Amino acid sequence: MSQGTIASILAEEDITRRSLLRNIETITNSRVITYLANPNASPNFIDHNDPIFLHDVLESVGKTENLTLILDSPGGDVNIAEKITLMCRKFSESFKVLVPNAAKSAATIIALGSDLIMMGYLSEIGPIDPQIRVVSPQGQITFIPAQSLIDSIHLLDDAIKKGVDPRAVIALIQRLDPPLIDVADKSIRFARQLAEEWLSKYMLREDAEKAKEIATALSDNRRWLSHGRRIGPIEAMQLGLKIEIIPQETDLWKLVWQYYSRALIHMNKTGVIKIFENREMTLNYLVTRERAPPTSQTPQ
Repeated sequence: MSQGTIASILAEEDITRRSLLRNIETITNSRVITYLANPNASPNFIDHNDPIFLHDVLESVGKTENLTLILDSPGGDVNIAEKITLMCRKFSESFKVLVPNAAKSAATIIALGSDLIMMGYLSEIGPIDPQIRVVSPQGQITFIPAQSLIDSIHLLDDAIKKGVDPRAVIALIQRLDPPLIDVADKSIRFARQLAEEWLSKYMLREDAEKAKEIATALSDNRRWLSHGRRIGPIEAMQLGLKIEIIPQETDLWKLVWQYYSRALIHMNKTGVIKIFENREMTLNYLVTRERAPPTSQTPQ
C-alpha cells in the first residue's frame, strides 16, 4: 500500500535530515544522534519520557567508540538530564555534545558530562542554577530561581536593619515557605555537585580544582543574574570548559545549521515537540490536546 501525499512528504523530510547526519558523521568521525526540542511548543522540557525515545536511538546505533549528541533544549528535570548523560556514555568511549543553537539549564548539565562541547558562533549554553516551581493560591505556576528564594531571607533581614517597619517585614516572612527554601538549597547543591563530579571525571579529569571552580561559577545566580543568560563559545572557553569552535565558513557548520533549520521547520509545521534521530531512524515526540501519552513515528 502506497503512502499518502502528506505522509510521503514528511518521510522525504526525515530522509533528507538523516542524509545530512551521515555527512556530519563523516566529518566528525563519530556516530551522531540528536535530541532537539521545539522552542515554540509545550511541554518541551527534558522529562521522564525522553530516555524511552533515546534508548531506541542508542540501541539502533549500538556501542561505538565516538558518539556525538546534537543537543538543543531549554532544559528541564536535572535528574533526567543525569540519566540521559549516563545513557550516552554507556554506549560510547568518547562522548561529545554539539550545540547548534541553545542547550540551557539542565541541557547544559548534559553538555558538562561530555568530553568536549562543540559550538558555532550562534551556539550557547547557560547557567545551571535551579529553578523552583511555585504554585500560587490561584493556581498560577511560576518558576523562581532557587537562589532568589534563599536570598529573600537576607533581603528581609537587611530591610529590618535599615529601619523598615518590622510589622511589614514580619508579614512577608510569614509568607515564606521553609520547606520550599530547603528544597531550593538542596537543588543548588545537587546541580553544583553533579556538574563538578562530571567535569572532574570526564572533560577536566586532570584538574579537579578547575572542575569545582566552573561548577560553582555556573550555579551562581548572583553572577549571571538571569537564568537565560547566554554563554557563548568564547565565554565558555574563558570559564575553562573544553570547547571546539566550529568556524562559520566550514562545511561542518553549514551541514549542522541546515540540519537544525530543517528539523525546526519540520517541528513547527507538524506540531512535533521533540525529535530524537540518527542516520537510520526518526522518533517524533507528540502530545495530543487531550494530553495522551506521546507517540512516535519511524518513517521507512
